[in-house]
Amino acid sequence: MILVTGGTGFVGGHLIRRLREKNIPVRAVVRAPEKAGPLRDLGVEVVKGDVSDRESLDAAAAGVERVVHLVGIIQEAPGQTFKAIHVEGTRTVVAAAKKAGVHHFFHQSALGSRPKAASEYHRTKWEAEDLVRESGIPYSILRPSLIYGPGDKFTMRLSDMLKFSPVLPVVGSGKAKVQPIYIDDVVTCIEKAVTGDAHLNEIYEIGGPEQLTYEEVTKAIARAMGIWRPKVNVPMLFMKPMARVLEAVLPNPPVTTDQLIMLEEDNVCSLQDIRDAFGIEPVLFREGLQRFIKDATA
Repeated sequence: MILVTGGTGFVGGHLIRRLREKNIPVRAVVRAPEKAGPLRDLGVEVVKGDVSDRESLDAAAAGVERVVHLVGIIQEAPGQTFKAIHVEGTRTVVAAAKKAGVHHFFHQSALGSRPKAASEYHRTKWEAEDLVRESGIPYSILRPSLIYGPGDKFTMRLSDMLKFSPVLPVVGSGKAKVQPIYIDDVVTCIEKAVTGDAHLNEIYEIGGPEQLTYEEVTKAIARAMGIWRPKVNVPMLFMKPMARVLEAVLPNPPVTTDQLIMLEEDNVCSLQDIRDAFGIEPVLFREGLQRFIKDATA
C-alpha cells in the first residue's frame, strides 16, 4: 500500500491514475473526502487528513509500506505559509511515517532548493528536504523544474492571460532559463522510484530536454494556442512594487514578490538523472503543449 499526500493536486492526480492503472493499491490523504469522488472511482482508499494534523496522519499511515509526499504550495495564502506547509507539514508526515514503520519515503521538492536561496519557496523546500534526509527512513527526493501538462496552474494562468491581453507580456528581461518537463515524464520518474528499491537514499534533479527562457516559454504557449501578440517587457521595477500592493490587499494575488524573485534566476539542470537513473527521454516542450493546450484553453 502506498500513501499519497496531495492526491487531489496536479501531480498527485496524474500519479494516482498511473498507479491504479497498474493495480497498485493507493491510500490518499485528503482534506475534503466529500470532493474525492474521482479518486474513489479509481479504487483509491480515501482518508480524511491534513499535514497539520498529526493524529489524522498517524491513522492514514498505519499499515502502509511507502509514503509519497507531494503537498506543496507555490504561493502563500491566509493560513498557508511556506513554512507551515513545506516545513512543518513535512515534519508531521515524516513523524507519522516513522511511527508506522514505513520503509520508503518519497518527497517531491523543487529544482533550485538550497539553504541560502533568494526565494522563501526554495529555502523552505530545502528545509523540508533536510527533515526527510535526517529522518532515518530510506528516502528518494525529486527536484523537478517547471512541470506542465493538463491541469497545471502555470500554463493555464498564462494562457488565460494571453487570451484577453492585446500584448504578450514578458516579466522583467524574460531571459532567465527554465527546463519545462511534461507531467507524464515526472510521473514515470515517481512511479519507478516508488515501485522498487533502486532509487533509495538518492536525490534527483530532472527537467525537460530544452533550456528555454521565460520569454521563449511564453511565446511557445501562444503559438500552441494559435495566437500572435506583440511582445512587451514589463520591468521588475514596476512589477515588484505592484506585487507588494496586491499581496497586501488580496488573499490570492495573481503574482507575488517571491514568484518574481524566482523569475529572475535560472532553473535548469543536467539531463543525466532523467536519462540514466530513470531511462527517460523527456518530451520536447512544444510536443507536450500540443497534447493538451488547445483543448484546455478552448
